[in-house]
Amino acid sequence: CNGLSANSTIETCNGCNCFDGGWMDQHRHAYPNQPLMHTEDWGWFQPWGQALAIRTTEDLGYSVAGWFAAGGAYHAYYMWHGGNHYGLTGGSGMTTWYSNDVVLHGDGTPNEP
Repeated sequence: CNGLSANSTIETCNGCNCFDGGWMDQHRHAYPNQPLMHTEDWGWFQPWGQALAIRTTEDLGYSVAGWFAAGGAYHAYYMWHGGNHYGLTGGSGMTTWYSNDVVLHGDGTPNEP
């Protein structure tokens, strides 16, 4: 997601909230001809040794609404459900499961208290 990787690579944002953190303004200044793309909207992020942070549905909704209201062109939802592939497989015999503490479990059921 680093636009410096190749000349044709688009710089994108990964994080819990690319709307409030100032990323959009920085991107517009540095890359005025590139679209605003939010490729990983983390449902959770836990740095080593820190407490588990569980993101609420309201916080995710606020972030996505703010993103598009401020001119965002693209938002990927796969991290919204923990980066999981439905059916719990990414290919034959291969599972992908980033987190089960996100808004939607990998099997499609809502994460409710």
